Amino acid sequence: MADLCHQPGDAMPGNRIMVIGQDVVTVQRVSRYCLEQGAEVFPYYGVPTFEEVTLFAPEISVLCLPLPESFLCKLDQPYILWSEQPVAINLPFVSTKRELESRLQLAYSVIKLSLHAQL
Repeated sequence: MADLCHQPGDAMPGNRIMVIGQDVVTVQRVSRYCLEQGAEVFPYYGVPTFEEVTLFAPEISVLCLPLPESFLCKLDQPYILWSEQPVAINLPFVSTKRELESRLQLAYSVIKLSLHAQL
């Protein structure tokens, strides 16, 4: 797991991120940003089924908007919303590489603390 003092570009072995979106260019760009963080990345073009998400077993998903709202409601794992355009939802989202890096670091810290609490 990532340490709280993780620096961008440091390897995060075992951390799996699923990047989901309908726009191929956006999914590729966001996947590249995640790869730069040293994570294992699975880009998915379109809207996956629950079984497809479960198969990859991501620790975090990055959802590139727009996606159907019904899909957002079904996720039972941590996710980060990505949008380069204004969105009409009342959820926080990121729109830059720096914001994504910061949110990923925060998410990994929370996951690490959660795992330690379970031990």
